[in-house]
Amino acid sequence: MDVMRYYEKVIKGKISSRDVLDLWYEGDVYDLLYLAYSIKRYYSNNPLKIDLCSIVNARSGRCPEDCIFCSQSIYHQTDIKTYELKPKKDILKYAKYMERYCSRFSIVVSGRSIEDRDFEKVVDTIKELKKKTKLKICVSLGILDRNKLRELKELEVRIHNNLETSREHFEKVCTTHSYEEKIRTIKYAKELGLEVCSGGIFGLGESHIDRIKMLEELRNLNVDSVALNILHPIKGTKVYYLIEKGEIKEISPEEALKSIALGKIILPDKEIRLCGGRLYKLKDLQCLSLLAIDGLMVGNYLTTQGRSIEDDIRMIKDMGFIC
Repeated sequence: MDVMRYYEKVIKGKISSRDVLDLWYEGDVYDLLYLAYSIKRYYSNNPLKIDLCSIVNARSGRCPEDCIFCSQSIYHQTDIKTYELKPKKDILKYAKYMERYCSRFSIVVSGRSIEDRDFEKVVDTIKELKKKTKLKICVSLGILDRNKLRELKELEVRIHNNLETSREHFEKVCTTHSYEEKIRTIKYAKELGLEVCSGGIFGLGESHIDRIKMLEELRNLNVDSVALNILHPIKGTKVYYLIEKGEIKEISPEEALKSIALGKIILPDKEIRLCGGRLYKLKDLQCLSLLAIDGLMVGNYLTTQGRSIEDDIRMIKDMGFIC
């Protein structure tokens, strides 16, 4: 296929949904990765740079929401550790360790939203991190109101709030909060001048059209960073049993890579970051994702272990990239 014809459309801002569908149906995984890398070279001052970030699961489990993929939901019986908000000193210690590898560090808490008491503790921890590290700080605190967002703006942090999937598919993923509540939080944050990271999970039983719609929604919201995850089904979650019963089919590594490439094609001027599930799904093919992404989450995830950071750095350097 004539990949460069689509390249011209992307850089002129004229890529359409029909074009993206044509790419999906007619292009193979290497066509899409080549196109994504060409786009990255056009938009990035340093296309070889892979920005590294990490997270801390600062409050784990007991989440009242029923997201089908989440091991922290009270609706699921999993073997994860549950605990209240970690002390400031513990978060700071881990952040200082990750600072050796990463430029960005995110505090993540379980739950629909964060209560005032814990929010103030998180704010205090952010101030300590800013004082004692050079890390750029992010937070993932669920659905937030304007007052809390305004306070986070004063701290110059980036907020994270994943859409997870398309608007049409969302009700099959979660019923205890709405897609619109997520959209509203992101819009409030953007109105206040906050940087926003948002994305989703590939492999929740959605179609490739759902993935395209989610990415187009993120483009319309003008998010700054796009966090792409690949489902790692955890025993005890609803999605695990839906896969086991054959009601949801796991996506292939090739499909995952094509979906990641679409992220850069649809949001060419945004930071595309690959996060959870890459080791589970891509294994030795993780290196190919570097052609389409700008950043990589390293270290452990919320309730699953990540890959050795040294192995990730070696992979990045072996591919001719830098971090």
